[in-house]
Amino acid sequence: MQFVQVKYPDVKLVKQFIADAGTSLASFRYFQTRPMEIIKEHLCTFLLLDEEQPVAYGHLDVSDEATIAENCGSEEKITPTEKTFWLGIAVSQKHQGKGLGLMMMNQLISCAKQNKITQIKLAVDNDNTPAIKLYGKLGFKLTEKKEVFGFYILTLS
Repeated sequence: MQFVQVKYPDVKLVKQFIADAGTSLASFRYFQTRPMEIIKEHLCTFLLLDEEQPVAYGHLDVSDEATIAENCGSEEKITPTEKTFWLGIAVSQKHQGKGLGLMMMNQLISCAKQNKITQIKLAVDNDNTPAIKLYGKLGFKLTEKKEVFGFYILTLS
């Protein structure tokens, strides 16, 4: 297994991951509503390769808090100047249950710490029990629960 950092416009492997991810994309809908160019805005984007094949994807996205809260239907009132670092992760269907999600999470948390980020947020479907368990083991705490998904936060020291 090998991590590779992705930089736009070199997104061929990201497209390959999306094409091969299978049912994983049912709960990872990030690229359904965003163009591939969004990678330019990421703090970091990684793929985990197994014999040159992408088997996991992860990113830290920098967004202003008010835009994200509005897009996700949050009732929280937030000033537009606050920056938020959102974590996104997916493991291809064929490779789930092998610890790859933990490997990717550790890579992204390491990237956050190297960049002196103090908090990471994520949203996850409420029925995605394996992911919620993983996030809990890593220290993420539920901050808001909606009908379909919940928001989680990790405070880094």
